[in-house]
Amino acid sequence: MKIYGHPLSINVQKVMWLIDELDLNIALEEVDIHHNRHDAQAVAQRCPMRQVPVLEDGPNSVWESHTILRYLVACYGNKMWYPDCAFQRSCYERWMDWCLSSFQPVIKAALFTPSADGSEARQSQQRAWEQCRYELDRINDALDDQRYLTCDRMTLADIAVGSLIHHLSQKSDWGLPPNVERWYQQLAERPGYQRWVMQAASTLPA
Repeated sequence: MKIYGHPLSINVQKVMWLIDELDLNIALEEVDIHHNRHDAQAVAQRCPMRQVPVLEDGPNSVWESHTILRYLVACYGNKMWYPDCAFQRSCYERWMDWCLSSFQPVIKAALFTPSADGSEARQSQQRAWEQCRYELDRINDALDDQRYLTCDRMTLADIAVGSLIHHLSQKSDWGLPPNVERWYQQLAERPGYQRWVMQAASTLPA
């Protein structure tokens, strides 16, 4: 098996972190689909959306980061990661869906949109920051009486949402809510989080 992707992609970081948590031997095949035509063609053969990450598992290609997360725990995780009960699975899956539909887009708008001139652009970015704070407060509430997002153990909810928190923590003038900060410090102790999320730039070739 191998993963096609770039280590600076948040969606790739999620998948590689889970691979470490599951102790799987899956290599990252680094590709740059935006600047390398050969890489773009290789990914296009495996993913009609021409996006990374893509998991190659024998003759099968699996794409979309959260689908890959679900696939990996279904195939290679234990009952802690993939419980038999459909409701128990829904407890982390709803966080995963919320992450893609609500949380990740506003983080992208706040952090990764190039600064633009004009009051309208600045106001749009400010609204994104305000939405980030709102969403973080909802996460903070969920962590009020438990160690992780759905219970007192890690699930895919923490992989999906937690991968984004490091980027917010790096904004020095913007502290995390207390429960989120405590949760982030727990995640930061995990070797896979350190390697694939916190130290992502160090995985790039010299």
